[in-house]
Amino acid sequence: MRSARRRELGEFLRERRGRLTPPDSEEPRRTPGLRRAELADLAGVSVGYYTRLEQGRAPHPSDSVLEALIRALGLTDDESNHLRALAADTETPALEVQTVSESALRTMNFLVVPTAAVVLGRIGEVLAWNDAAAFLFPGRFSADRPHNARYAFSPAARELYLDWDEVADDVVAHLRAAAGHMVDDPEYGVLVEELLAIPEFAERWPRRDVRRHVSGERRLKHPVLGELTVRHEVLAVLDTPDQYLVLYGLENPLPGDVEISGAVSTS
Repeated sequence: MRSARRRELGEFLRERRGRLTPPDSEEPRRTPGLRRAELADLAGVSVGYYTRLEQGRAPHPSDSVLEALIRALGLTDDESNHLRALAADTETPALEVQTVSESALRTMNFLVVPTAAVVLGRIGEVLAWNDAAAFLFPGRFSADRPHNARYAFSPAARELYLDWDEVADDVVAHLRAAAGHMVDDPEYGVLVEELLAIPEFAERWPRRDVRRHVSGERRLKHPVLGELTVRHEVLAVLDTPDQYLVLYGLENPLPGDVEISGAVSTS
């Protein structure tokens, strides 16, 4: 296991242990959560071994140990998959710049305006978008290499999203989820270091919240359409791993003076 993975695994275990409620005790505690010995006892592993796991010094944990830790920590499915990925006894291969899936592009060309569509890569890179998405999200695709997280923490996004705090939480959790597979990838590290210069990102990153992309709703204050709720659906691109097609549907028709083509752009 690469040292970056071991460190991230240990930090993730430590943070999740700190969220657990300790057993009733009259003894005051200086830090929240369970002690290492208490968590180790719940998982049925030795305190010494668990301590080395948190310190990034333990050998690759077995599947049975991982499952015991998952149960003891009460992890969600996304968090469990994240832990397994961090514990994988493999190195991240050198990653090439992703090329947008042909099937995703064909799907985007099938869409009826004003359905907005965006293709995201493994760490939130924007690989393709249509004109409806450019209209719905002003400024989102103007950068040379547009990225979901960079946009989410931009002034344009803060002005657009009425539920910006929730959007920011989700984007950070999505990026953290990618760490399970790419924590030792240089491109991922450069992106995180850049984003850590933003106070609101730096505040959220240590929480180690983990969520995969899911469907839901966003509330916008659009410069043309006014306040509206947009439903988004997230679809995995089957012919290309680690790509997601996100569709945004408008419940109401566009104003008569707004015209949008069905053109698709790629980064």
